[in-house]
Amino acid sequence: MISRAKRRAISDPRKRASHSRGALKGLALLLVMGLVIAACSDSSDTTTTAAGGDDGGDASGDPVTIELILTRPYYVPTGFVEAMLEEHNIELIVDVQTNDDILQQLQTRQDAGQPLPDLLGAEDSFLMPAFEEAGLLTLSTAETFRSEFEAADPDLYNLLWDVVWTEQPVGASITANFDAFYYSVEWFEEAGVTVPFESFDDVLDGMRALKATRPDSIPLTVQAKAGDGVTTLKTMLAGTGAPFDGAVPDLTSDGGMYTCQWWVDAATEGLTPPDAVAWGEDESRGAFTSGDAAMILDGFTTAGDFAEVGYNYPDQWGITPAPISRSSGDPDGTAWAAARTWGILEGTEHPVEAALIIREIAETEWLLGQAAEGGVPARNQEMIDSQELLDLWPFFNEDLKAAYTAASPQAAGDNAGEVEAILEQFFGEIVSGVSDDCAELTTRYQAELDEA
Repeated sequence: MISRAKRRAISDPRKRASHSRGALKGLALLLVMGLVIAACSDSSDTTTTAAGGDDGGDASGDPVTIELILTRPYYVPTGFVEAMLEEHNIELIVDVQTNDDILQQLQTRQDAGQPLPDLLGAEDSFLMPAFEEAGLLTLSTAETFRSEFEAADPDLYNLLWDVVWTEQPVGASITANFDAFYYSVEWFEEAGVTVPFESFDDVLDGMRALKATRPDSIPLTVQAKAGDGVTTLKTMLAGTGAPFDGAVPDLTSDGGMYTCQWWVDAATEGLTPPDAVAWGEDESRGAFTSGDAAMILDGFTTAGDFAEVGYNYPDQWGITPAPISRSSGDPDGTAWAAARTWGILEGTEHPVEAALIIREIAETEWLLGQAAEGGVPARNQEMIDSQELLDLWPFFNEDLKAAYTAASPQAAGDNAGEVEAILEQFFGEIVSGVSDDCAELTTRYQAELDEA
């Protein structure tokens, strides 16, 4: 039940999901038109008040233009732009940058003295220390926003988990992605492999059973192409108990050594693609949806991609949490949630309206909207418990919900970019199996990490 009386009725989310691609194209056209309008308008007489206020629009009654930069279109669900103009007199311009280089883009603009957007939307949370280091986000602005959010809308504020504010205090970490194992239902039944996995030892044994039933296929597909990130590796390092110092994992720890040997063994036994170092997202996901691979460890958003290409749940694929233990017994590590953080960029002339956009996007209605269009779970208890979400995501079972709810924030640091690049090289070596000397590999790469 949607708790706030002012919330609009939610349309059938399944219909919204089925028409999301066409709607997004229409939204993109609207946003381009908005850019033209904004470029031609004179906002020199606009006025603002402290961040977190309730009113939008400038003193003359004209709309206030807010520019939002973010990485994926689904974080602004269909209808949101129009609603902000109608309800708050805010003309929202959405700049979607899918190359995952927003930090670098903003730093370049900052160095050149060029104007910055007003708002950062749903950015990888582990990068927030770097945004703060660059002066793009500040703790004081975020603290003001939080206190005024609570005062202005305590009902909504209390629906949000504490980690929304504590994970990255320079922003609001409203949603979070997390990795899980997707698996072929038919192949698992054929091989007698059952889930959930109790440990990563069980995962490896399951892969061996899968290989035995279909020797010419791939038990676990994986992407290890440099530049595509190493979320899979970091998920396993956390799950096997490798400690992190900021963004830097200890590869020489028990968990780090185990992770290295696990991937080397998988590679040498032919349980992973022999050319994984050249595989990106398309290759790894394509192998799974085509039936050439039995499993993939991938983010929650991938479920929407599978449905879009006609690879359907529950007939063809299932999903199960990644384990947090190396072998049977007590847990060795923890599950991670990779948060997506919103923040008010320093220097905005419209902190009121920027703050209001974040408050609105945290509403259950809009969070369900982004979920329908390919998004990730939110840290909003009403959304997590809603029947509407289960209708959208029938695969969001109790195992996954429990794993997500208990997940810890992903490790972060202002050197996260350098660390990522080093880990990509490390991952490339262990998935290729070119060396089985994990003592040498972990020692060599740890030295690089410690200098990052």
